[in-house]
Amino acid sequence: MIAHWPGRIAAGSVSDHPSAFWDIMPTLAHLIGARVPHHSDGISFLPTLLGMVEDQVDHAYLYWEYLSRGGSQAVRMGDWKGIRTGIVGDSGAPIQLYQLRDDISEQNNVADAYPEIVAQIKRVMQMRTPSHIEKWNFEFY
Repeated sequence: MIAHWPGRIAAGSVSDHPSAFWDIMPTLAHLIGARVPHHSDGISFLPTLLGMVEDQVDHAYLYWEYLSRGGSQAVRMGDWKGIRTGIVGDSGAPIQLYQLRDDISEQNNVADAYPEIVAQIKRVMQMRTPSHIEKWNFEFY
């Protein structure tokens, strides 16, 4: 994402703050002093934009899923990323685990070495909210 706000956002500044699309609306609401709707999972990243990183609230995790290409789920927790692919029709699809600090291109699946992290990611994946569109729902082992 690129943000430009002369006098407020430092030119050339860069951030590695993890955020997602659902953080945009809370950020804009924060910017104009509006209330964020209660159903939003987003967190304003306005402090990061303004260089006030000490005031930035972080997500405990980011979760997303897609139905296309056999279905997939992913969770980002700090430097960890867990991914399940091919889950439509295979509720036992395993979680692949990547340590993003050392493996940003997700080439080295370390799930076997960190079962406690895999278990945490599995709990997050199981908390998903079922969709009102039945074909978007899938089972989890």
